Formats: sequence, structure tokens, C-alpha cells
Amino acid sequence: MKPPEIRNAIRDYLNLVESTDGSTEDAESRLVPVLDRLALAQSFVSFTFDETDYPDSPDQNYDDLRKLVSKRFPNYGYYNVADPITSNIGEAGASVGDAIDDLADIARDLYDVEWYWANTSEANALFHLQQSYRTHWRRHLREFQVYLDALELDRDLSV
Repeated sequence: MKPPEIRNAIRDYLNLVESTDGSTEDAESRLVPVLDRLALAQSFVSFTFDETDYPDSPDQNYDDLRKLVSKRFPNYGYYNVADPITSNIGEAGASVGDAIDDLADIARDLYDVEWYWANTSEANALFHLQQSYRTHWRRHLREFQVYLDALELDRDLSV
């Protein structure tokens, strides 16, 4: 995947979140491949670090993003997450994941990357994409994907 395709994967996610076209079911069915494409895009991020001192991206209003995501994906809610994952095997408890928060946080980070892409350099945007993925939205993405898988299995079992 080349940088323009990576940027298209980001834009596809943001367009899906922003869109008011189509039904909730349509949005939900389109979300799975869009998220898969975002995850795949991470494998292809490559850049030479841009040492220019650029300004920070403008802060996105989390409450506004959460409202937008809630309206677009009203069927998603809270879910269980094993905690801890790598220790106390067989004895771990559960914490609570929030699907709307996951999608809003991913959007927030990707809006930042889009801003960097438009206002700084491609290398700087790719740096921010890689860093925000590794330090923040990877966990949101992966836990949300497990949640979606569980929802699908629950629906299949109830038929």
C-alpha cells in the first residue's frame, strides 16, 4: 500500500463516520472492511522522519465526535474486555470496553493525521499515523473488532 492508498483508507473511515447516507445496517456492514483496511494500512507505513518543527493539529472536540458516532452507529454499546491479558492466565477479570468511544477515538486520531497530511508533509502525517496507532488507537481498533466478531457470532447462534 502506497501513501495515497493509506490516506484513502483513513478518508474512507472518516467519510463513513461523517456520512448521513444509508441505513444503520448499511453503515455497520461497511465498517468491517473499512476497519480491516485501516489495520492493513499500518503494515505499509514507511517514511523518512521529517525534522521540521510543525505546529500541532487543532484539537477535535471529543463530545462532538462521540455524538456523531452514536448517531451513525446506534446499535453499538459496552462490552467486556479481559483484564489483564498477559498475566493471571485463567484468572483474569474483565474491564468494560465502549464501542462508541473506540470509534470516536479512532476518528479523533485520524482527523489529526488528515490535518497533518493537508498542512505539513506526508512524512509527518505518516509519523503521526504510526505513533497514534501504536500508542492509542490500535487497542481501540482491535478490541472493537473482537466485539464485532462476538456480535456476529451471537446473531448467528440466535437464528
